[in-house]
Formats: sequence, C-alpha cells, structure tokens
Amino acid sequence: MTDFDHRGPFSEWLWPRLDMQYSSPLGWAVEIERAAERADVAPLDMFFDLLDEFRMMRHEGAQQATR
Repeated sequence: MTDFDHRGPFSEWLWPRLDMQYSSPLGWAVEIERAAERADVAPLDMFFDLLDEFRMMRHEGAQQATR
C-alpha cells in the first residue's frame, strides 16, 4: 500500500480535513476537484497545498515519535 492508494494514509487524512465522509467509488482526486470548484481555486493548486500540509503533518509526527 502506498500513501495515495484509495484507502491509504492520504485518503484517510483527507476526508476529515475536507470535512467529508469517505467517498466510496470516487476517491480523493474527485473530492479535491469538487472542493476546489466550491472554493473557486484550481484543483491542482488545491492538491499540492493539501499534499504539502499532509507531508508537514507526517514529518512533525515522525519528529515527535523520535523524541
């Protein structure tokens, strides 16, 4: 499993971050596209912003685990 699998860590982090329930067949890419449309931003911009946030959260979690 990778971070970006349908039910992988990114997906599990994203649903509460976007204040959504799990989207069964559509996956996280469609949900980001929908959220971007509602926010009137480019979907790729939103994806990379969310990806940066996800990576920062994971990095901070890893640093705290080593302390």
